[in-house]
Amino acid sequence: MTSLFSSSSRICCSFGVKRFQPCRGLRPQDKGARASRRSAKERKIVRTNLESRSPEQIEVIYEKEGGLRFKSLLRPFGFACLFTGGSFAGCTIWQYESARANSTGQKIIDFAETIFKTGKRGEFRDEINRRYHSLSGTQKLTLGIIATNVAVYACWRVPAMQMFMIRWFSASPAAKATCIPMVLSTFSQFSFWHLAINMYVMWSFAPTIGAVLGKEQFLAFYLSGGVWASFLSYAVKIASSSPHPSIGASGAIMAVLGAVCTHIPDATLSIVFLPFLTFSAGSALKGLLAFESLGVILRWKFFDHAAHLGGLLFGCYYVTDGYKRIWNERGRILEHWVRYRGRPGET
Repeated sequence: MTSLFSSSSRICCSFGVKRFQPCRGLRPQDKGARASRRSAKERKIVRTNLESRSPEQIEVIYEKEGGLRFKSLLRPFGFACLFTGGSFAGCTIWQYESARANSTGQKIIDFAETIFKTGKRGEFRDEINRRYHSLSGTQKLTLGIIATNVAVYACWRVPAMQMFMIRWFSASPAAKATCIPMVLSTFSQFSFWHLAINMYVMWSFAPTIGAVLGKEQFLAFYLSGGVWASFLSYAVKIASSSPHPSIGASGAIMAVLGAVCTHIPDATLSIVFLPFLTFSAGSALKGLLAFESLGVILRWKFFDHAAHLGGLLFGCYYVTDGYKRIWNERGRILEHWVRYRGRPGET
C-alpha cells in the first residue's frame, strides 16, 4: 500500500510492503560450480526478476524440492521469540550504560570537547551541528535507521551484489536462510519511491511514539515489530503456496503506526495530498486493520498485506499490554548486569 497520512502535528503514515521478481542480469547458468555442490536439500534460486510491479515483493523461482509445510515455521518462530527477547535485553543494557555514562563520564566528555574544539568550523557545519544536537534521542535514532535503509538500497543497485541481497535481505519461507532475513529485509527497499515513502512515514511517526517509549525501548520495539511482521508473512505464504520473497520496512513501520493510533486514538490525521479529508487515528487504525485483513483473505499481491497486518497487530498489542510483560519486567536483567558491571562510581 502506498497511502500517506498526516496530522496537524505533522503525523504521517504509509502502507506497502513490496515483492521481488526475476532480474534480467541473473541467469541459471550464471550459478558457479560452488552453487552446484550445495546439498540437495537446499532450495536453490533458479530465476529472479527485480522488475516486479509490486514494490514489496520480488519474484524468485526456487528449485522445487517439495511443498512447504507449516512445520517449517518452527525455526522462524523460535528465532522471532529469541530475537525479541534479545532485543529488549540488549536495549535494557544500553539504557543502563547510557545512564551510567551520563552520571560518571560527562565531565570527561566536556573536557575532551574543550581540548579538541577547533575554531575553523564554517557556518554551514555549525548550523548542521546545531540542528543535529537539537533533535531528540529518538529522532537521532530514526535518522540512523533511515541512513541504514538508504545504504541497503544503494547495495541493491550494484548488480554484483544482487544475489547476495536476495539471499540475505529478502524474506521467504522457501529460502535456505529464513531467520536472519526476517530482520535484514526490514531495512531493504529496491524501489526508490518505496524507500522515499517508507522513510517519510518513518520520520513522521517514529518520534511520536518514541517520545513515549524512549529511544532504547523504541529500537527494541521497532526491530521486534519487523520480525513478527515477517513471521506472519511466512505463515500466509505457506498457506497460500506463494513463497516469493518480500522486502521493505513497511511491516516495522506499521507496528509504529499501530502503536501511535492505539496510544493516541483521538489524534487528527489527514491524507497528505487531500488535507481537507480528516479522520481520527482510531478510525484510521480500524480501516487499516480491515483493509489489510481483506488483502490477506483475497490474496491481493501488490503489497505484502500479511506483513502489514502482523506489524499493526504487534504495535497495538505492545502499547496496550506488551510493554507490561516485556519492558516493565526487565528488572532481573538489570540486577544481573549491575552485579556484573558494578554500580556507577565503583572501580
